[in-house]
Amino acid sequence: MKKFRFRLDSVKRVRGIQEEQARQRLTEANARARRTAALVEARLHAYLSTPRPTEPMSFADFERARFELEAAATALEAARIAHREALDEVDRRRVEWLEAKQRCSALERLEDRRREEHRIDLRRAEDRLVDDLVVARHRLRTNQGALR
Repeated sequence: MKKFRFRLDSVKRVRGIQEEQARQRLTEANARARRTAALVEARLHAYLSTPRPTEPMSFADFERARFELEAAATALEAARIAHREALDEVDRRRVEWLEAKQRCSALERLEDRRREEHRIDLRRAEDRLVDDLVVARHRLRTNQGALR
């Protein structure tokens, strides 16, 4: 009997590559999300450490302080938006990776079933061979006994 060969092996290999690529994209998206989270923390710290006007000051100083606060707040909001978008990208990449993993797993399960069917066929062929040998031996003994 022939050695087992999975007919969809090339498809399985391609699906494995696709799964690996999807996992890599998910890893990159997670790294971007971590970087944007760190950026949010840094900008929050910058916003909270920006001095606030607490005493009477000139209009120009007040405008400068207000501008610095607004700039820090705007930078913080932009970082939060970027972080939300990065998290959305992580979610999309996770779904993409899970779908690729499921496609790959389906082919692996199919290969396992085909491999088991091949083992069963091999056992049946071996059993038939043993049966043929037993029958042939019995005939040989019967024919030798008849000749005596």
